[in-house]
Amino acid sequence: MKAALDNFLKNHADAFVRYRRKKLKEIENLINPLLEEVKKLDGKFDFEMVNPKSFYTIKSPIHYEVLLIFHGVDPEEISVEDGQTPAGFALAKLTGKKMVSKWKFCSGNSNPSKVYMSAKIVREKLFELVNRVISSSSFLESLKGSNFCVEVVDDDDVISMRVSGQAVEAYSVDLIPAIPYPGRWVLSAHAWESKQADWMSKTLKEEVIKTGFHLVARPSPSRSSYQWQIDFPGPMRKLLEIDMGCRIKCLLILEIIMGDMYSQRDACDSFQLETLVLRITEHYPVKSFWSEEKFSKRFLDTIRELQRCLSERHLTQIFIPGVNLFRDFDKVSLKSCEEVVQSVIENPENFLNTFELFQYTTAL
Repeated sequence: MKAALDNFLKNHADAFVRYRRKKLKEIENLINPLLEEVKKLDGKFDFEMVNPKSFYTIKSPIHYEVLLIFHGVDPEEISVEDGQTPAGFALAKLTGKKMVSKWKFCSGNSNPSKVYMSAKIVREKLFELVNRVISSSSFLESLKGSNFCVEVVDDDDVISMRVSGQAVEAYSVDLIPAIPYPGRWVLSAHAWESKQADWMSKTLKEEVIKTGFHLVARPSPSRSSYQWQIDFPGPMRKLLEIDMGCRIKCLLILEIIMGDMYSQRDACDSFQLETLVLRITEHYPVKSFWSEEKFSKRFLDTIRELQRCLSERHLTQIFIPGVNLFRDFDKVSLKSCEEVVQSVIENPENFLNTFELFQYTTAL
């Protein structure tokens, strides 16, 4: 079994990682000029340039999501209220005079004595700006010779850029505005903050918490235009960087297998698989449990845990236990994922030895 795992990585990991890096670089080169033009149109929409350390979620080899981190928003002047909202969501109350003056247009019809920043209005305004840039003659001129075209759509309250052309495989990139809160934590994640750190030192856990959280303009299950999703991309990255032996290999194999379902926009994405592996780490919190000798056992534990989560349609977020990351899984995608996982479990060695990587990667 271990030989099959090692051969799987030897045969597929390099091509998979190279493809992913190549695609993220393409996205970076596409988005950064766009963000520069957006800022020229409206200085309030000033975002960090996308770079290799930016926060991405890989939904599939043809569907990506990138957080656009605000420069033009001061988190010190925004109070986060997460006590009366659905799990994993919060309100952003503008408290400083500067922020109220600058962003009141995004408060809609909220109470004038309590000015809340609307995630929906921010998203709509950004969509308008991006659309103006993409439709401009200067942007169209910059695409000449690129052999691809770009369109932007408001797809179910998500700003999505769709890239297509004769020379490229069509793909889409969701642009998600995000407000950073470095060094701060939220009430709804207090339980994780206060519980004993089984598989990391107290100092390391403090470092994880110091990376803070983000308020992200994703749609709320309540459809409220004022609610922002609470996201923890920094802490997630920090936790995954902790050396736990073969854990990162297990994650990479899962990403390759599930990424092969390129036709499923709603298959298990990179964030969900990372969460799954961190959950398994809580069951096996000692590095020796992830030694090379236990590679086979830990991989099977991980794939069986994925099977359980899919069957129950439930994967709990690491920091806020009330958040189910599989809540929006549609039945067709769920069934497809279950079939793939079942085929791995039935005969793991045969599956690993006969696996063929998806066409986009092999075209490199």
